[in-house]
Amino acid sequence: MKRSAAQYAVLSPLLDEVLPLDDAARATWLARLPEEYASYRPALDRILGIDGVTSQRKLNSLELRLRSCSRGVSVLVLAEFDRRR
Repeated sequence: MKRSAAQYAVLSPLLDEVLPLDDAARATWLARLPEEYASYRPALDRILGIDGVTSQRKLNSLELRLRSCSRGVSVLVLAEFDRRR
């Protein structure tokens, strides 16, 4: 869903307020979000889910590697690799 500049103007300070919190405090903050921001709750929930601890662990397990494809062109790959090698 595309958002307007006006919607981002509302979301930005809300995110500034909630992003520094841990996951439990974020859930409480979201549950207590004033009714005037109720239409923003789904977007905030999605954004906070992306930035959650589980997502951070998953992101930290990824590696960026340079691989050659069949035509001799190198490509960057972001993926989980077998760390035993």
